Amino acid sequence: MSVATARVVGLLACQQTPFLRELDTHVLSCSDTPDSEGLYYVELADTVIFPEGGGQPSDTGNISGVPVKHARRDGLRAIHYVPASIPAGTSVRVEVDFKRRLDHMQQHSGQHLLSAVLRKYWGLETVSWNLGATVSHVELRAPKELVLLQGALDAIESKCNDMIFEALPISTNIIEQAAATCPSTVPDDYVGGVIRHVEIGVAGAAIDRNACCGTHLASTAQMQVLKLAGVDRIRGGNMRLFFYVGARVREYAEASLVRDKRLAGLLSCPPETQGEAVERLIKQGKASLKSLKSLRVQLAPLVAQDLRNQLVAQGKIQRQSTVYHCEDGDGPFSSSIGSELARLMAGSNAEWLTVVASGPKADGGPLVVVGNDEASIIDAVERLTLLLGTCKGGLSHGTWRGKAANFVRLAKLNLSAQSSTLGSSDMI
Repeated sequence: MSVATARVVGLLACQQTPFLRELDTHVLSCSDTPDSEGLYYVELADTVIFPEGGGQPSDTGNISGVPVKHARRDGLRAIHYVPASIPAGTSVRVEVDFKRRLDHMQQHSGQHLLSAVLRKYWGLETVSWNLGATVSHVELRAPKELVLLQGALDAIESKCNDMIFEALPISTNIIEQAAATCPSTVPDDYVGGVIRHVEIGVAGAAIDRNACCGTHLASTAQMQVLKLAGVDRIRGGNMRLFFYVGARVREYAEASLVRDKRLAGLLSCPPETQGEAVERLIKQGKASLKSLKSLRVQLAPLVAQDLRNQLVAQGKIQRQSTVYHCEDGDGPFSSSIGSELARLMAGSNAEWLTVVASGPKADGGPLVVVGNDEASIIDAVERLTLLLGTCKGGLSHGTWRGKAANFVRLAKLNLSAQSSTLGSSDMI
């Protein structure tokens, strides 16, 4: 591929004129065959499609109608990944998805402003950042004892929005790349190009000046608004501060209004009192759960007694057996039934076996197999596995405890001693 007739990354039309939406240019080269994903590699003389870099994702768009899936930097060259071959020498019109471009510019320029405010007024350095699909964040180097309370977050957000309102100019200064001026953040394979410094503010009084290859707005006013979205701690004591800028703030507000409206209907109260309503529901839920657990504790011995009566009523057969399934039960409930049944059957001379299952048929749940013969218990688990799929658990002191993924075919279980395997009709 010829580099001499191509604009180098750093001087591309998308970087020089980031609001340019389309450009007439020509193809310098195209790979002979597609890659494993069916994409060809196309280099243009110039482009309005930004190749990913500086934390900013690639633009998308099209080259004379052929979709550009993404673009990447290769040394000084911008390579476009397209699903069709475009011969070298072809005159083309390249267009960028400007909605995506503007979103990326708002988030990227917003990150520069946010990091500058954090550094200048709060002494917090940004060590990295991420432009996410819905929300972005900066990673800050912060002492472990530092906690950014809501008051501090409000102050940071307010300062950023004050500077957005001031419509501070955003400019880019370009110098030739040289070892003496090359920042450490420049990739090792980028040699012989230019260094771009993005400044926010008037000359001589800029609040921020950073080397950056991304596309940026012309004024902080074009950010429209910045909204912080919380903070969390990560490795090494650093923290991540999440944020939205521009159109993403409107989208977040719209989604929040939709949620508020839905919750207002579900909770029968306005957004202002939804928090209290949810707290009441949680409190009621905990009380109901406590009551349910108490009832299960009282119910388990009664169920065990009933199962014991069913076993005894079977008389002197080779193996007495029962199956009990409670869709509203849980693990402790099943274990309590199994333990109580084992106590009630302790004096029995007959071989007996019981399966206790808790949980919805479709979702499965806790499973207990209890009896007085370990070989029979293991045989029962094997039969359950054939019916229900893998049953994970273990045998200890005469009881197997585990889980099943579902109980849909539990009613087909045959525990009789005469049937050591399942018939073909039971496997359907």
